[in-house]
Amino acid sequence: MPPYQLLALDLDGTTLNHVDERFFFTPRVVQAVQAAMAQGVKVSIATGRSVSSTREFALQLGTNAPTICHQGGTIYDFNTETTLFEQTLSIELACSLIEFEQRHPSWHAVVYRGEDVFITHKRYPDYFYDLVALGPRVAPDLCAALEGREPDKVLFILPAEETPIALHTITEYVGTRANTVQSHALFVEVNPLGADKGSGLKWLANHLGLQQEHVMAVGDQGNDLTLVQWAGFGVAMGNGNPITQAAANWIAPTIDEDGAAVAIEKFILGR
Repeated sequence: MPPYQLLALDLDGTTLNHVDERFFFTPRVVQAVQAAMAQGVKVSIATGRSVSSTREFALQLGTNAPTICHQGGTIYDFNTETTLFEQTLSIELACSLIEFEQRHPSWHAVVYRGEDVFITHKRYPDYFYDLVALGPRVAPDLCAALEGREPDKVLFILPAEETPIALHTITEYVGTRANTVQSHALFVEVNPLGADKGSGLKWLANHLGLQQEHVMAVGDQGNDLTLVQWAGFGVAMGNGNPITQAAANWIAPTIDEDGAAVAIEKFILGR
C-alpha cells in the first residue's frame, strides 16, 4: 500500500482551474488522481462549495471516498447519495449576518440551505456565481427565504480590497458563535462552529477507519489551513496563502504547473 491511504484535495486554486467562464481539471491532475485510486488510495474532495456544485467535479475525477463540502460542515457520499454528516448555523445568527449587506452595499450576501442557494439580486454575470453555487435563487428577503430552516452557511462576495476589513469585522461580530474564514480573494464565509476542513477530514478518516498519519491533503487558501494542519502530510500550493504554506510539510508548484499532480506523483505514486 502507498504510505498515504486517504488523499483530500481542495478544488478551486488547487486542482480545479478557472479560465474565463470555464472550470476544468488538467489531464495530468485527472491521471494522477486515478492512478492513486488504482493503487488503493481513497480520494476525497474537500471544498467550500455546496454538494450540488461539487457533484460534477467528483464525477469527473471519479472520487471513491465521501466528499467534504461547505468547509467541513457537510460530508456527502455521492456513491449512495447520502448525507453522512451535517452542521448548520442558527437562524438568528444567519439573519443578523444578512443585514450586513444593507449596511455595506458592496458586500453581496449568499445564503446556503441544503440544495438551495439564495441571493437578494444578481450583481455579477451568471458564470461568476458558479464559483459559489449552481443557479442561485433571487429572494429579496433572505431571512424569509430560509422558511425557518437553519442554513448551512452565509458567504459574502466583496471587492478584494475590502476582504481584510470584512474578515476582521465579521469575525469580531460572530465571536465564538461560528467560524469565519476567507476562502477566496473575494469571499468571506461564516460557517457553523466547529465546521472547518480539518475537522471534516478528521471525521472522514475516522469514518473510514484510517489513522492520521496515513492521510495526505492538498490545499491553497486560508480555508485550507486546518486541512493541511490536520493531515499526516499537508501540502500547500505554490500559489497559496502564505499562512497555509507555513503550516505545510511541503509546498507544491503552482496550479498552473499542475502542483497537485506533482505532489500525488511524488508522495503517493513514488515517481
